[in-house]
Amino acid sequence: RGLKLDDTFAFTGTITGAGGGKLLATQYSTFTSQTAHSSTSFTSAGYNISITPSATNSKIYVSFNFRTHNYQSSGTECIAKLAVYRQINSGGYSLFYPSSADVGHGYSGSDTEERTIYEICEISFVDTSHNTTNQIDYLLYASKNTASSGSVNVGGSSHQANVKAWEIAN
Repeated sequence: RGLKLDDTFAFTGTITGAGGGKLLATQYSTFTSQTAHSSTSFTSAGYNISITPSATNSKIYVSFNFRTHNYQSSGTECIAKLAVYRQINSGGYSLFYPSSADVGHGYSGSDTEERTIYEICEISFVDTSHNTTNQIDYLLYASKNTASSGSVNVGGSSHQANVKAWEIAN
């Protein structure tokens, strides 16, 4: 039987060639929803993953892969700011990666014409600071860089996004 995109799976083994530790757990989710962000304040894009580590010192590799669609009806720029927030044991979300959420992508220009840009984005990182065996939740947030018109859209019904989390023994 072949693996389909919406299948969940488990893998146990040793990662070689990457300084390798044993792969202890995997989580995988797919999404086809879209969210629009027209504010300079971060709001949830709804893409999330949860994993419960078996050891406090394990490493958690997390990867978000999704499409963005930035739309600017007028003004000088539409830059998407994207960040991953983390919560441990339902303790509330806070900015986790990147540590400065001023990182963005999009366009900037001096004309006032309508513009649209589509991009496939990936945010990947290794969490070594969790120090817990309680559930860890990672959630994608987005915002616009400036208060100009337009919006940053994450996802879309015909554009599947996926999120993965792997626990790796230290």
